[in-house]
Order: sequence, then structure tokens, then C-alpha cells
Amino acid sequence: MHFRRRTLFESLLAWFAPGNSAAQAAPPAGHRPGALGGYILPGKEEVLTRSFDVVIVGGGIAGTCAAIAAARNGARTALVHERSTLGGNSSSEVRLYPEVSCAHNIWCKETGILDEIHVEERVRNHEPYVEGLMNSVWDLVLYEWAVREKRMSLFLNTTVREVEMKDAATILAVHGYQMGTERKFLFTAPLFVDATGDGVLGYRAGAEYRWGMEGRAEFQESNAPVEASARPQMGNTLFFRARDAGVPVPFRAPEWAAQFPAEEDLVGRDHESFDRGYWWLEVGLPLDQIRNNEEIRHETLRQLIGVWDHIKNRCVRKDRARNYGLDFVSFWPYKREARRLLGDHILTQSDLQDPPVHTDAIAFGCWYIDIHKPGGILSRSKPNTRPPWEEANTTPYGIPLRSCYSRNVTNLLMAGRPISASYVAFSSTRVLRTGAIVGQGVGTAAALCAKHRCLPRELARTHHEELRRTLLLQDAFLPGHANEDPRDLARAATVTASSEAPLEFPETGAPQFFALKIPAAQLFPVSGKRIDSVELLLKSDRDTAVELRLGLRPAEFVYDLRPQPDIAQAVATVPARSTGYVRFQLGRDVAPVKLYVVHVPAVAGVSWALFSDAMDEPALSPTGCTAAELPGPTRWHPLTRGRHFGLRVSPTQFPYGPRNAVAGTNRPDRWPNIYVSHPASGFPAWLELQLPSARRISTVQITFDTDMNRHTRRRLFRYPDCVKRYEVLVARSGGWQRIAGEDDNYMRRRVLTFPALTADRVRVAVHETNGGRSARIYEVRLYSEPDGVIG
Repeated sequence: MHFRRRTLFESLLAWFAPGNSAAQAAPPAGHRPGALGGYILPGKEEVLTRSFDVVIVGGGIAGTCAAIAAARNGARTALVHERSTLGGNSSSEVRLYPEVSCAHNIWCKETGILDEIHVEERVRNHEPYVEGLMNSVWDLVLYEWAVREKRMSLFLNTTVREVEMKDAATILAVHGYQMGTERKFLFTAPLFVDATGDGVLGYRAGAEYRWGMEGRAEFQESNAPVEASARPQMGNTLFFRARDAGVPVPFRAPEWAAQFPAEEDLVGRDHESFDRGYWWLEVGLPLDQIRNNEEIRHETLRQLIGVWDHIKNRCVRKDRARNYGLDFVSFWPYKREARRLLGDHILTQSDLQDPPVHTDAIAFGCWYIDIHKPGGILSRSKPNTRPPWEEANTTPYGIPLRSCYSRNVTNLLMAGRPISASYVAFSSTRVLRTGAIVGQGVGTAAALCAKHRCLPRELARTHHEELRRTLLLQDAFLPGHANEDPRDLARAATVTASSEAPLEFPETGAPQFFALKIPAAQLFPVSGKRIDSVELLLKSDRDTAVELRLGLRPAEFVYDLRPQPDIAQAVATVPARSTGYVRFQLGRDVAPVKLYVVHVPAVAGVSWALFSDAMDEPALSPTGCTAAELPGPTRWHPLTRGRHFGLRVSPTQFPYGPRNAVAGTNRPDRWPNIYVSHPASGFPAWLELQLPSARRISTVQITFDTDMNRHTRRRLFRYPDCVKRYEVLVARSGGWQRIAGEDDNYMRRRVLTFPALTADRVRVAVHETNGGRSARIYEVRLYSEPDGVIG
């Protein structure tokens, strides 16, 4: 009888057979048991333990800003990132640009560390700032900003596989494996930050979280679905880059690509520009955005290749794409959804639309409520439409620290997408720029926790004033809060200037006449105690004259036009078939140094002149002024990107005086808060701070203007209104002595330190800007010691 010897393959099959007792045998001595009954050879990977004050997992833009902030504020920081480039969704691997928030809301550009990175990247980058075009210049700036922090250790290509718990409420360590080095790292710290996007760290640590959509009744959110759903509906996106090769580039789609034979197959999906990807190349439901990530990547790639095939071979404009070829296709999806880790406060729709002032605010949000339709590009017959402003509006709102730490894992903070929010609120907080400034807030909070040896909940309760002071000092914006730093000597100074600009609404080029089919309004600052009259530049196409009623009401913030009762009204006649200024006689005493709004109702055949700043040119639209329309019953919609209505105010107002530079806020909020020299006075222009007595000074911090109302897309660009050449001087018996300055500045926040000296008068002299006609300074601070003033 012949017995055939089993092959090795058959032996392995037998090993996995059900009930095989050999598969359950104990491993050889010194070997670790394997998951399938075998064993793991020892000593094949180097295991290193690293201890820090804070470990941040996830090196997207939120995690990167968190790590920089923590390190700058004194914490020994680890940034652990599974990819080889920083930036996450914004990196050149994915190419979603941190989109322009001030395209949707007013006076709300994000500042701090993010503004440093953005401004530097625009100065260096030869590509426009557009989604799909992010390149390695962005990656390199992020990397440079990270590695120059001496207290930060960067662990790239390191994926966190396990979370080791001390107990149910405390993370002891995270275990990471670094590709390339074959090393396993055990990262220990008293504090951890989940900046993974998906909430991976919190999930593995047992943090309570939400996934899916709450029902409308839970938080009384009108934008929520009537019934709750366990399946969130936004998808993932892949971007591409196409270039003009100068010669015809044929394209033949693979057989597995999706097909879009006609324009009707891309209804509501603009593909007029075809040198970059599209946000609407989005796939989610019915797949799970985390568990089915690979299936989503493949399906999105199918759709992307099909869209490119349409552009090249089927589109009615295909001749324009004749010489274009694909230069880049992302294989790592841009994710929108996330586990939302629950904190002591859950942000909801009311926090976004009627925001309270949070004592523990660490950042702000301003993106509209942006819930994408389910199915993405798989739902071809449903065009992508933005919801009406009445539903989607937000007022710049504070994000509290209580929404950025876990309520049940006590040493876990969150930054970026996984913060504590309802699904409706998450649709606003999830965007990159909000994630970045939340990251700065969380990193700063972590450093203060390390300083005070406390957990985040205690910090929010007992150290929130110090947290706010630190963030405001380092160029964060916290709605409703101002500088109250007792160390800042400038707060007590009397401030004078070489000149100051009046409030003017310049007629910049040919106006666009805004038809008063819906009500319109203009917000503006009033420095004096009276408004005699206002004049509106109106055009009438009517055959008869018409009376127009104007209302005057107060406003609390430059970005907040929620209705308040009128304090005065006036009626004027608009002549038939006319264009010109129409005067409304108000004759009203008002509280000075406040914001006011004039508004007019809808009236057929009448238009109000609307002027726009030229993009990327010096701002001419007056700072701290907001034009708006009322497209629905109650919510005013700001007209963004440097627009203003034609308006004259009598008497002339002077809201841009030197006192603004020490008023406590470094952007428009309750007031313009900026010093602007008179453009006709030229340069040099100066601000002078007279202290009550001679004081020891070693640090001057100045905040210039990189445009809080517009965001450039232009390559190799410097914000023109930012001061370029300036010097800081102190008064001496023989005149003025220079102690610091720069000749080629383009940054917003500048911290200048020098050997300590004693002086009672300090002058900032501006000699040149990067293109603007006025010196524009938001804030000047003076300190005796440099401690805590991070440059």
C-alpha cells in the first residue's frame, strides 16, 4: 500500500482545521503566543520607551498645530503620525487645501500658528492655493515649523496599534510601530491628544463617542433629521492634478472605471476647470466610512477615472482638455466623517447660531452648517446644492475646552474632527482651518496642564483665565474675550499717532448695483455721539419716485447682524430714473465707540451701489464694516470678501485711531480694533505709547494686518497691507533710540526681544508696507520680561 506524504501546504491546512488540538498547544519557552495558536519569535523588533509631558497622535493640521503650541508653551511633546508627511488631509498626499472660511462668514480669518504657516507657504509657493493643487511646499513649511521646536519629538511613519490603560479612566501609554526602522515605541505621558481624525485613540481607550446622526428632538436642532440614524452620510473624496503637456494626450479609461456618457450624468457638479480634483468626487453611503475605507477608496477612484474619461472623451468642452494629462491621483481619501468623542460639553446647533460666551473658550468656528447629501457622486440624479442661509447660517462661535477633552477618559484631549459635537455642529467644526486653531488651543491647554500638574477638566474649571490670556497673547481669537493680561504695560499707555484715517466707503471702480429684491444693510462703527444723517448711493429704474424707509439699530459684533430693535428711522424719496446719493435725516444721539446698522427693506426697481475690493490688492473696504442681505425671514447673510455698500455718514467718524492698538483685541469684533494711518500722510507713520512712568521693557509684540476679511489663493504672494519695514524706538534725552525692527517683514505677529531697558515712551515707526498706502497695526504689547511671550 502506498502512503503519500502530506505537502507543507496540506499540513498548514490541517493546522487551521476546526478542533485541531495542536493549534492550541503552548508556545515554546520564551516565545509569545500568536493570535492563531502559533507563536511569535522574540527579539525581532527593537522596543523603545519614550516619556513626554504630552503625546499627540495624528499629524494632520490639527495635530501639528497642537504639537507646536504645546512645545512652544514648555511641554515636552511627542507628535506621532502614521504618514511620512504632515498635514493629513491638507498634505500633498491628499491635497485638500485648508479652505477659506471668510468666503462664508465675515471678519473671521483664522490666525495664530495657522496664519504663520499659511503666510509663509504663500510667500514660497509657485502654485495657487486651491484644492487639488496643494504640493510639497506646503509639506515642507509644516515640517519646518515642527522640527524647529526644540521641545518636540517627531515620529513619522509611526502607526499606533494599541492603547495601554492604567485603569478605565486613564491612558498609561500608546504603542506605536515605526515603518522603516522596525522599531516599536511605547509612548508614556500624563496627557494624550487624539488628533487622528477618526477618533482612533479615544475609541481604543474606551472613550464615549457618537457615530451617526442624532434625531431632531434630542438637541432641538432644526437641521437634524427627524429620526436618528446610526449611519453618517458624508463621504470621502480623492483629488487629482492635470497638466497641459503642450501636445495632445489621449486617454483610454480602464474597463473598471465608472462611466459618465453625458453632461446629465454630472448634474450639479461643476467641471468647468479640469486641472484639479473636485470636492464632489465623494463616496460614502452605503459603505461605512471607517470600516470600508479601502472599498471607498477603490469606488472613489472608479468614479474619478470615469469623470476624467468624461472630460477627455465625452464632455461638450473636451477640446479644451485635449493637451491635458493626469499628473497626480490621490490614493489616500480625504475623510469628512469621524467618531465624535464626548466631552463635558456637546456643541449643538444653538451654540453655532446663537452662540454663548464660553469662559473656557480655546478657539472659534465660523463655517456654515455643511451636511453633504447622502450617497455623494453615486446619487447622480441629485445635484449638490447649498442649503439656504436661514438654515445653514452660523455666527462666529466659541469652542470651549469642555468640548475638547473626554468626559470619561480623564487624561485624553481631542483636536480636529473628533471633538465633542452633535452631528449638525460637527458639520461646521470638522473643516481644516477650525481643526487647526482648535489644535493650537488644545496644545496650549495641554502645556498648562503639565505646568499645573492637573487634568483638562480641572484646567477648564480653575485655570481658564490663564488659558485665555495665553491664547490671546499668541494670536488666537476667542469670541467675547479681550486682553486682560496684567503684565502688558501697554494697556495703561496713552497712545498718539502721526495721523489717522477717517471712516470712508470708497467708490472703488464701477459698482455692482444690488437690486433691493430683498432687504439690505450696512454695519459701521461710530466714534462720536451723534449721527445726523446717512446717504445711500441708490439707483432707480422706476418711472415714478418712491419713498424708502431706513432703520438704524445697534449691533454688538461686526459679524453679528441678528435683529435688534431700531433706535431711529427716517424716510427719503428716491427720484425716478436716477442714480445718486439719497440723504436720510436721522438726527440721533448715540452711544459712542459702538457699532450700528442701517437697513432698508425690499423695494422693486431700486438698487444700492455695492463696491468690491480687487482680490489680492490692498483693502479699500473699511475695516470692521459689514454689508449684508436678508435672503430669509430672520437671518442676515454677510456679503464677504471685501464688499461694502455706497454710504456716507455725517458727521465724519474716526474709528481707526491710535487707542485701538491697546484696546485689548487684535481683530474686528465689538469694534474695528485697528490703527490706520491717513493714506495721504504717507510714510513714515508712527504710533507712540506714553506710559504713566518709566518702566523696564524687554519685549515688544506687534500685530500687523494680513487681512482678516479675505484669504488669498495667489502664488508667491505677500499680503499687501502687512507692514514690511518698521522700527521700534524709545525716547532718550537726545531724541529717539532704535532698539529693534525689521526690513523685510510679511508676518502678522512679531515678537521682538532685546536687552532690558527703562523708558516711558515707545514708538513704532512704519516706513514701508508690502503694497498698502497706510500703516495698519492691530495691537502693540509691552512686557518687562519675555517669559511666556512666545515668538
